[in-house]
Amino acid sequence: MFKNKVALITGGTSGIGYGISKQFLENGAKVIAFYKSDDKKAEKAKKDFANFGNIFYPFKVDITNEEQVKTVFKSIKQLDFLINCAGISNENFIDKLTVEQIRETIDVNLIGKIICCRCAFPLLKKSKNAVVINIASRFAERPLATCIPYTISEAGIVMLSKNLALEWAPYKIRVNTVSPSLTLTPLTKKLYTKEEIVETAKRNPLNRLGEVEDTANAVMFLCSEKASYINGENLNVNGGILLV
Repeated sequence: MFKNKVALITGGTSGIGYGISKQFLENGAKVIAFYKSDDKKAEKAKKDFANFGNIFYPFKVDITNEEQVKTVFKSIKQLDFLINCAGISNENFIDKLTVEQIRETIDVNLIGKIICCRCAFPLLKKSKNAVVINIASRFAERPLATCIPYTISEAGIVMLSKNLALEWAPYKIRVNTVSPSLTLTPLTKKLYTKEEIVETAKRNPLNRLGEVEDTANAVMFLCSEKASYINGENLNVNGGILLV
């Protein structure tokens, strides 16, 4: 489906980003992945994906550092899909969080995506049908106590996509958001007990948590020609949790 195409996925060596990288490779694309610090996960992903026959190249880069991102983009010759997946969350009541924690969350989740979009724009303009997908969260539409920096950054991601969809439509660059709910990843299993995961799943209308493949499938669809008239939308991939 994506033969001779190049996809760049931030946070592309672990969690949801890993699943998105895998599906792009399975569908014939060459994949560039950004990761911030975990060399072991990057090496593991490189080994895992070695048999696909397509290029998987992980770059160690801090997406909040514009000069670092610019330097990496200078070495990239083609880009058809930009998937901004990297994100963090510092959780606590607003009076307990430090200003540094608040800034870090917004910088990674929102400013980092803006930087990557800005740096990717010259390459995306050269592609015939470029697509940008910004990964947000169900909390882009629902407030949550103890998560103020996270929720406002996620809401900002949705509006970023909508604005870019308008700005870049003349260049045939589509920009959309995918907002998953709590997804089963290695990190989720570290942060939550089995009992907490079961209880959270019970509150979902579909009685389960999201799988990495659920979000990756949505990204593949939005990048495909079948979604060629979808622009500026936020696709919720959450089993209907916003309904309850």
